[in-house]
Amino acid sequence: MKLISYLAFRNFHWKRLWVESWYYSPVVLVENLEGDILTWLTSGRDDAEDIVDLPWNVREIEPHKYLAEHPRMPFQLLLIFTDDFVRLLVPFGLETISLETADRMKVYRILLKLNDQINLMKFVLSGINDDVYLRVDLDKKTLGKAEFNDALTALFIGMLTAVSALGLEEEFRRELFDRVVAMVIERLQKGATRSELEEFLVRKVGMPKPDAEKLLDQIFAAKKSVEESSRDIAYF
Repeated sequence: MKLISYLAFRNFHWKRLWVESWYYSPVVLVENLEGDILTWLTSGRDDAEDIVDLPWNVREIEPHKYLAEHPRMPFQLLLIFTDDFVRLLVPFGLETISLETADRMKVYRILLKLNDQINLMKFVLSGINDDVYLRVDLDKKTLGKAEFNDALTALFIGMLTAVSALGLEEEFRRELFDRVVAMVIERLQKGATRSELEEFLVRKVGMPKPDAEKLLDQIFAAKKSVEESSRDIAYF
């Protein structure tokens, strides 16, 4: 099952985003910017044409630092608000400190070349294990909604381009699939019905109904097996 094919980037008008300038977007007052950005991300709709207008799930990790995700986006987004900038970070899931020197240099060369090819965003290393992140720094003084959307688009394109350049397509698809399964299980644990889960997969993830039904069959079969095993253990 190629979950990547279900992603909603097919519904977005990527090409026009590089033509449309942030200049035409009204600039938000700096003191209100954090709240406005959170409102942009959380008040969207699933049939939106722009990434920023999707209904993202946002939770605060610590003051002025948030984690955002949407089932149709192939990444989790970290938002950090500093005094002068809004920093957007996407963990790529690649730890480079443990790579052999030749492999590490190959990865660095590819990412540095991509930094020169993709507007707005850049690849950076962070943490004690030199994990790869995609990053955009946005100046609060000039930031409007269109530029913020362009930044999200750059992160999206950067993610897919890097996956292809590094030959990680299969790992990427598997991680996306695992993310969706985890979202389904989380909703199931919170009491969601099968019909609600099917609606989530079809409407939010963009999965064809037959594939959604097949996935739910597998999840419910696994759930039943775990419950039966637990009863057997309790019996003994």
